[in-house]
Amino acid sequence: MIVIAGKNNISVFGLERALRQFSPNEIAVVCNRNDTGVDGWQRSLRAAAQKHGVREISLETAYEVASVAFISLEFDRIVVPERFSISRVFNIHFSKLPEYKGMFTSVWPLLESRAEAGVTLHFIDRGIDTGDIVAQQVFSIPSWWTCRDLYFAFNQHAGQLLEQWFARLVDGDVRAQPQSAVESSYFSKDAIDYGALKIDPLATAWALRNQIRAFAFREYQFLRWDGKPVVSATILPGRSQFKAGTLINATEDYVELCTIDYDIRLNFDRLPEMLEACERGDLEAVVALQANIAGYNDANPQGWTPLIVASYAGAYEVVDWLLQQGADPERTNNKGTTPLMYAKDAFLAGRCRRAFPLLLRKGARLEAADYSGRALADYVSDEQFAQLRGAF
Repeated sequence: MIVIAGKNNISVFGLERALRQFSPNEIAVVCNRNDTGVDGWQRSLRAAAQKHGVREISLETAYEVASVAFISLEFDRIVVPERFSISRVFNIHFSKLPEYKGMFTSVWPLLESRAEAGVTLHFIDRGIDTGDIVAQQVFSIPSWWTCRDLYFAFNQHAGQLLEQWFARLVDGDVRAQPQSAVESSYFSKDAIDYGALKIDPLATAWALRNQIRAFAFREYQFLRWDGKPVVSATILPGRSQFKAGTLINATEDYVELCTIDYDIRLNFDRLPEMLEACERGDLEAVVALQANIAGYNDANPQGWTPLIVASYAGAYEVVDWLLQQGADPERTNNKGTTPLMYAKDAFLAGRCRRAFPLLLRKGARLEAADYSGRALADYVSDEQFAQLRGAF
């Protein structure tokens, strides 16, 4: 039996990858303790297991029944590898090991202004993320990403790594290299007190900007100024002339403060207004509001991003501008619906014939499936799909 343990999109991807190679009665899952069994901004492993008829078991049972492999994907408990009768006990950790072992791996690269991050497939040993490394995938961090963007990227790249290695993990030669002690770091669950987070202007403007990015995660928290959520920070060209923390300007959209070196603007959340501007196709308003959202892939509770809204509205100029800024052409809503799936409605209704082929040119895939397993072709007639294919 193969056991998948963990949470969120990456664990569901692992389960669905296992189902391509094993029958449901050959797979079991161990869900994180906070898995509600309901999909939200991330998918539920418990819900996916129930949908596919896969048994949910405890970690104690997993020690006894795992006979092929045990794969930890964002799992919330310490695993003791010696308790398994097998050696194929793996984890995918959301960092470029040996750096950032432990907790809050979406925070540290942004706090430290790193240019890149990575995901690491490794054997589980008695330590915390210290096992020998099987493979690693490294990617760049754009300057506007928040910790939410980084977490989504971790899931995406971990899925790619798992796809590349899955067959070997369950039935193949898996070689690994010990982790280096150089640049190794570790952070426990006590490293950050989220209840005590606050904006501290007694810092450099650069450090404060990085702090805003590192804790901007809409589903969890934003740092706040005078009770208002701050989604981004802009370093201003002027050197601070007054004591750090001095308020020098305030509007409904932002406040400007002195720090110990440069003045900084803290931008307040206006995502609803941004989505309305995208729906109207008002590019001028979209550009003006860009600092008032937490990155170009920010999303409302249903997972609707500015790109999804603009694609559905057929707002070509807005779609084009968002893609130029780095918006992800495949970032889905909470049901797995892609911007391309929404752009097809605008195309077929005649609202816009240019956004659909533009998304394809920028990397959107016709074959991408939503969380029900249906691709774009499943939502249109053969004649309509031929029209869409001909648009590219």
